[in-house]
Amino acid sequence: MRKKFLKIAIIITMLVVAFATVVNALSLTVAMEVTNTTVPEKTEFTVKVKVANLDVGQNGINSINAVLKYDEKIFETVSESSIEGMNGWEAKYDNNTKKITLTKQAFVKTEEDVFNLTLKTKEGVSGKEGIVELKEINALNSDSTITATDVSVAINVGQVSGNTANTSNTGNTQNIITLTNKANNTSNNTNTNKAVNNVVNNTNTNNAESTNTSIPATGVEDGIVFLIFGAIILAIIVYIRIELINREIKK
Repeated sequence: MRKKFLKIAIIITMLVVAFATVVNALSLTVAMEVTNTTVPEKTEFTVKVKVANLDVGQNGINSINAVLKYDEKIFETVSESSIEGMNGWEAKYDNNTKKITLTKQAFVKTEEDVFNLTLKTKEGVSGKEGIVELKEINALNSDSTITATDVSVAINVGQVSGNTANTSNTGNTQNIITLTNKANNTSNNTNTNKAVNNVVNNTNTNNAESTNTSIPATGVEDGIVFLIFGAIILAIIVYIRIELINREIKK
């Protein structure tokens, strides 16, 4: 009985290890960053794209492909000159397919800025929102293709709010000077500045970042449970098959 149990345990262990290897696939994260999510009409702004959380094997990656999607009613047409590679990445853009192709001579295995995308808002679109998105993202190394989740950033078109606290002190030269010189801020303006800055911060988020890391953990856990259950069932089938073969040999 112990020998039979040992056989089953060995088979299950081997199958679980094999399935775990498949589940632990190569992966990476693509992020989009903007300095401000609110941009005036007829104004250029830059979206910085980078790779992070690289689990890409020993070789790393040296090629990235993605399809650019953007609201053409909100933004001017993007051309290849709108895309600037960074850190040695060379960028090409197909106007027809909207596909961005990036290549690099060296292999990358750590977080790095890849390219800057410059867009411009159109005239007469204040109060509207435009989405800039990268879809069908995949990275290449010498062994395999690594896919990444789609990523996007939302841009609101309108006037960017300045320092409202400064404008609220019109006519009070001393307060304007002290607000400009942060080291000499007075207690009279502290509460006003905090209240106004909270409104400004809620309206305009600086260094906004959109990433694709929000992958539900429940689905992954459920998948592993099903794989383990399947491994156990398969182990039992294999064990029964081996026992039948042994019986035939003994005859």
